[in-house]
Amino acid sequence: MNLTDYKVSSYRYDIQGVRAIGALLIMVYHIWFSKVSGGVDVFFVVSGYFMAGMLARSYLKNGKVNPFEFWGRIIRRIAPLAYTVIAFTLILGYFFMPANFWRHDMQGVLASIAHLENWYLIFRNTDYLASSNPPSPVQQFWALSLQMQFYLVLPLIFYVGIVLSKIFNSYKVLLYFICALIVISFSYSLYYTHTNPSAAYFHPGTRAWEFLAGAVIFLILPFIKFSLKVSRILLWVGFLLILAVGIIVPQNISYPGSIAILPVAAASFMMIGGANASSGLVYKLLSSKPLVYIGGLSFAIYLWHWPILIYFQHYFDVAPGKVSLIEGIIIILLAFVLSIVSKKVIEDPVANIRKTNTFASYVIGALCFLSILLPSLYIYIKIDKIHNSFKAHEVLSNDFYEGRSAYAQNGYPNISLPSFIGNKGDINTPGLDGTSEGLKNGEIITSEYGDIHSNKSVLLVGGSTNAHWEPFFSYLGKKHSFKVIVFNRTDCSIGYNPGSGSNYQICKDWNDKLIDSISNIKPQPKVVVVNTSRHSGNRKEFTPTGSVDNIEKVLALGIPVIGLRINPLQKNPNRCLWKSEDAFECATDFYSSMERTNPMIQFKNDQDLSGLYLVDFKDVLCTDNLCPAAFNGYLAMTDDAHLTYSYINYLAPALEDSLNTQVPDFMTLIND
Repeated sequence: MNLTDYKVSSYRYDIQGVRAIGALLIMVYHIWFSKVSGGVDVFFVVSGYFMAGMLARSYLKNGKVNPFEFWGRIIRRIAPLAYTVIAFTLILGYFFMPANFWRHDMQGVLASIAHLENWYLIFRNTDYLASSNPPSPVQQFWALSLQMQFYLVLPLIFYVGIVLSKIFNSYKVLLYFICALIVISFSYSLYYTHTNPSAAYFHPGTRAWEFLAGAVIFLILPFIKFSLKVSRILLWVGFLLILAVGIIVPQNISYPGSIAILPVAAASFMMIGGANASSGLVYKLLSSKPLVYIGGLSFAIYLWHWPILIYFQHYFDVAPGKVSLIEGIIIILLAFVLSIVSKKVIEDPVANIRKTNTFASYVIGALCFLSILLPSLYIYIKIDKIHNSFKAHEVLSNDFYEGRSAYAQNGYPNISLPSFIGNKGDINTPGLDGTSEGLKNGEIITSEYGDIHSNKSVLLVGGSTNAHWEPFFSYLGKKHSFKVIVFNRTDCSIGYNPGSGSNYQICKDWNDKLIDSISNIKPQPKVVVVNTSRHSGNRKEFTPTGSVDNIEKVLALGIPVIGLRINPLQKNPNRCLWKSEDAFECATDFYSSMERTNPMIQFKNDQDLSGLYLVDFKDVLCTDNLCPAAFNGYLAMTDDAHLTYSYINYLAPALEDSLNTQVPDFMTLIND
């Protein structure tokens, strides 16, 4: 193996075709299916191939690895377009994005400017494409951020590999070194995808092997020769495999993990097969002018399609994956138009600047960086100041509703901008203090509220729709001298394990430890409060049989259980209020997501569940089956499913009256 074999390499039109397929798959699956397609993995492999070639040829020309020249070329290629997309996204966000998303989205903008969006999403425990609300309009920058982080360390990888090659007098050592890194990264991907699936999706350690696979392809191609027949077979296998990935990979599977082998293998087969084929249907398709042209736009297409999609979903109130065929085609056409315009107006003029002028590349990068960073910082500081001015836990702490049930109010005060901007912070205390964790692991984490010095305790056990009742039970705890212990794991209500794969295992681990953890609390808790119903994928209420089983186990410990019926789902209430502030238009019919009768009643009638008290706050949250989205100038919901802290606190006296009516023995249970 000799690096001089890389001095001459013909332009690979077919690889541009591979890029094009990746970009098209990404758009199709983002727009119509809201799931991964493998297209981003294709981008990573192709990027690794080209970047390895850039470094190898630079080394042969200059006799050294020159990271500054390498980074300069990357900056020249990426910075102008990336920061232009961010600027347009920022401007359009003012018109299309409800203000309750502004602070969160500005944090994402700043992270994207610094090429740290993937780490920001890890920090926020974001589950890619799995939210009921459209994600951030700059969330697509996670992949570019990860690429930039890889480009930052790739020269070091090459430098170490070349030094080792010189020590052992064989450039094969460079290949072995990169292969060893692939094994390490892939092993880490398997481990981390299992233990922390939402973070693993964005982590550079779980993705590095995909880039390095492209580097290996570049290094081995001059030394492997396949017959035309074998090359065509590889092209067909790779082509069909990449088309199949989005179809055969389940939507709720943990990713990347082992399943990422499929798109990486598909890209690898096409790139290897295309190197030794000059004919055949797949090769001609990949090398065709339309696909080569689209491949040249692929970077721009990836960046532009996402904010168009997200703003469309927000403005027209379309749920992820529910875009019509015509609407999706329009989104794709807009992405193409913006990509073509930005290529001609931004990318091409910058590319024409002399490539050997590394200093000019850094100047261009610095100007682009500062021109978007400084106004973004200013906007974020202004928004953050407004956000911090809305202190729901303080301003509304003594403002209680004097009626018995909430109702849609004609002519209620207009909702203030601070109420919208501060909405994401208007959550239960476990959500604010970090106790309410996402699907990171199955460990039991508890937190205490109410009268924390009391030896009497009430347990709130379940997911986020159980934890959001904490303000009410803390109100009762302070009033009646008991502490509230919250056992919370997002989406893991008692006895219920969502989805499959790692998420299922995490919730199962949490539930397996739950009963023992409850039994170990001394003195024994007076009451355990759980949710007895959930909302399914089609937004309808149901009672998981696993919940009934675990409730029986709690009752067997001699602890009474209060089973709360879940509150109804509302459809994008804050978006509705941002656009119209019409009380009746934005209110939700209770039965749009709820059964006519509490589904837990049937289980209680069929089984011996003495000690279980069923509570339904329907008559407090809704009047005439209409559930309001706002109250007295404030937002009642943080999203479709969760009530705000201020709303629950506001309704606390009415909720207490309802609880005492439905469970007359409540105070007896507490004081027994």
